[in-house]
Amino acid sequence: MFIRELVKQNKGYKKRFLYHALMESYRTGKGPRHRLVLSLGRLNLCRDKWKHLANRIEEILSNQRSLLPPDEEVEMLAQHYASVLLGRQLEEAEQLEPEELPRYEEVDIHSVGSRDCRTLGAEHVSLSMVHRLGFPTVLSRVGLTEKVAKIAQLLIVGRMVSPASEWRTYHWARQLSAIGELLGIEVKGFSHNQLYKVSDHLLRHKKQIEDELVDRERDLFSLTEKIILYDLSNTYFESGVGKSTKKRYGHSKEKRSDCPLVTLGLVFDEFGFPKRSKVFAGNVREWETLLGMIEDLDRGRDKTVKKTVIMDAGIATEANLRALKGLGYDYICVARNKPLKEVPRDGFVTVRHSRDNKVEARMVRQSEEVVLCCRSLRRAQKEEAMRSRFQQRFESDLKAVQDGLHKSRGTKRYPKVLERIGRIRERHCRVAHYYEIHLETKEDRVVQIRWKLKPDVDIDERFSGTYYLRTSRTDLTEKEIWSLYILLTDVEDGFRAMKSELGLRPNNHQLDKRIEGHIFITVLAYHVVNTIQWFLHRKGIYMRWDTIRTSLSNQIRVTTEMRNKEGKRILVRNTSEPDFFHRTICSALNIVAKPLGRKVAKV
Repeated sequence: MFIRELVKQNKGYKKRFLYHALMESYRTGKGPRHRLVLSLGRLNLCRDKWKHLANRIEEILSNQRSLLPPDEEVEMLAQHYASVLLGRQLEEAEQLEPEELPRYEEVDIHSVGSRDCRTLGAEHVSLSMVHRLGFPTVLSRVGLTEKVAKIAQLLIVGRMVSPASEWRTYHWARQLSAIGELLGIEVKGFSHNQLYKVSDHLLRHKKQIEDELVDRERDLFSLTEKIILYDLSNTYFESGVGKSTKKRYGHSKEKRSDCPLVTLGLVFDEFGFPKRSKVFAGNVREWETLLGMIEDLDRGRDKTVKKTVIMDAGIATEANLRALKGLGYDYICVARNKPLKEVPRDGFVTVRHSRDNKVEARMVRQSEEVVLCCRSLRRAQKEEAMRSRFQQRFESDLKAVQDGLHKSRGTKRYPKVLERIGRIRERHCRVAHYYEIHLETKEDRVVQIRWKLKPDVDIDERFSGTYYLRTSRTDLTEKEIWSLYILLTDVEDGFRAMKSELGLRPNNHQLDKRIEGHIFITVLAYHVVNTIQWFLHRKGIYMRWDTIRTSLSNQIRVTTEMRNKEGKRILVRNTSEPDFFHRTICSALNIVAKPLGRKVAKV
């Protein structure tokens, strides 16, 4: 074997590219010839060591010992390239079936070793559910080739198992995971740029892919889709706005208003399956997004099935509620203000009672809708603690201004004192409007500040744990209305899972199409995770996906190497045995617990 330097220059392009190849000589009837053994890329090794590297690779493959003292740089490269060649030999080797007759070899136990260990358990479960949802068929229908469809599946599984950017997903698949073996593709055969291009393909066909998935999930799980849950969440970027039209500064639900944001709107059904997704600018007003999403969902809807839209107060404006009624939808939402002049004192029924919480509700029928007055013990305790904290901080800041009136360098002038109090009111706006503040002045100086709660305002009622639901469904009981609204917590869980478990953040992209592509891959991954949870819940298994994938990660694909009595090297590529947890999860999902067969090569 020897190493050859090759030069490549594209037509019409002046730049020349250097790369290196491992070659070998062989004899033919027409004389000696050379053939390519392995492409080495661009080899960062001085030319004097090329021959030494080629010889060392050949020694490792033929299981010989080197007579020369080891060179650390050469040895590291030789072991890497020899491992690649051995892996190729295993790929071409026969795959043994479990029912085959035993095969015996007499081996040197001191020669037994392991190489090329790759994680497999979580990838196998994820990919099995990707196929259960029919992703290969869906991607084929939108016009993706088989190779592009497999890379798309790699992106989705990568987002589920090791959530990160597309660039990091590529290196995870190349260095740590056996996803390439599961998909039957050589990850080292393409670059990370192809993952970005596949992300663009997915985004280009987003509408058709979502339509296909909605239809398949409806058929697979017999979904009635009578309940529509709609909510928004935003995610932040630690980079600047740049040329993006989506990244904007706005109100961050994660308290990161110092960073540009984008907003994700999602429509779910009552079982948590996504129906529609859309990326909005980070400063979009929530109520403006509803009708576009609902009208898009409304196309092709069975008009005989009346649906109920459940949403939060930020979306439920009067105009949106009227528009929903006009489109034939019912609604359940949190009231944006107090819809009842007087709070009912009796007639409450218990809609939920647990060890640490009790929720009571009282229904009040109005002309065209029902108002449900709800009281929550846990919420009351939380709001009482919040009120005490808010009042303490507000009064403490006022006292600091009061103390400054009696200090030599303190603020005393009337306009300046008013300015300070105005800032305190703005900072503590949740309780400031419940207070009366009086200033006693002497000439243009303030000599005394007094404050007290307004006598005509009941601050206890505001922080009493009471909230109001509005609905056009007049056929439901108190418990049914409250139970339907609580489904919104599943939406919040979905957003939380996407952010913490499925790599919605960090999003390191700068271009809008790459930002939206990254988010869409996360939404597709959530389709698969929700499918897994659907099957597990029906077997009584309630665990978060993060816990499941961590426990599955100890199943690996590994190559065991040994020498037999004749000095030949035997390579066995096999999957580690599944433990009890693996068998439990795979049984619940109705998939095999030990994927991929055993491969044996003798070299």
